[in-house]
Amino acid sequence: MPALLLLAILPGLYWDAGPHTAGTLKQAGIDRVYVPQSQKDAWTAQGVDALAIDVAQLTKLGKPGVQYRMNQASATAVPWIDANGWQMDRDPKRTYYYDVPAAAVPIAMAEAYSRNARAVIHTDPPSFGRMLMFLKGIDQPALPAQANIGVIDDGSEIAAEAMNLLARRNLLFRVLKAPDPKLDLNLQPTAKNASDPFAYAQDVRQKLGDDKRLVRLYGSDVVLANLTGNGAQARLFLINYSNRKVTGLRVRLRAPYPKATLHVFGIENATPADYLTEAGATELTIPEMNAFAVIDLSR
Repeated sequence: MPALLLLAILPGLYWDAGPHTAGTLKQAGIDRVYVPQSQKDAWTAQGVDALAIDVAQLTKLGKPGVQYRMNQASATAVPWIDANGWQMDRDPKRTYYYDVPAAAVPIAMAEAYSRNARAVIHTDPPSFGRMLMFLKGIDQPALPAQANIGVIDDGSEIAAEAMNLLARRNLLFRVLKAPDPKLDLNLQPTAKNASDPFAYAQDVRQKLGDDKRLVRLYGSDVVLANLTGNGAQARLFLINYSNRKVTGLRVRLRAPYPKATLHVFGIENATPADYLTEAGATELTIPEMNAFAVIDLSR
């Protein structure tokens, strides 16, 4: 099998402005586009690699980002993250659809890429092209998702909300139909034990114990993590859901990796700082990151 077929799935652009805008796509560095069926032949006549798609058949996702809500206990704003990665974990066989403004494009593309999920994005071509160039530059064969919590999914809204809250707390889980004894913790959210999803997620964290968390982040409440790996190597995806740069993000992984390479969208030659491997763990600092950072680790 050609190695190219093993690479991670890259997000695609849905563009319905018509083939007369082919120059806009070429200028943005986009060489493949999804279009309405009625426009496919016209695009092909322009020499563009166009794939017909019916977006009504895709699973629509909301705009990712952060809302700041006032804390009832104090006069401070608490970040509420609107993230979609858990939905892709729940049903990885679907093709997902985003319709988002330019500012949300890097986050949307990062969500799909970090989950190796099929996604089509309707947005501004230049913004899409910049992120696509970054992803192509770091692309490699996808590694298996890493998790030590199992969530038994009965298809209910309770289970969905539990997964949503676990993901927001960087508690890495795998969606299951039955318990997996190899995992540190197996959960079955129900209307009785998860009626308060916030309390449920906190209870899960306490049951698991921070020492068993695969990834821990310090210095930001708006960055979510996803970890893949095979033992010898790992790839950590970090998505910043705010529209502001995050600085001094400290990362801790529950595994020793002597080597690491840092890739940060929009920042060339990024290098991890304060690198430390001891007591069976790895710690490092990302000096600054915009929407997306990827760390490749190896033993």
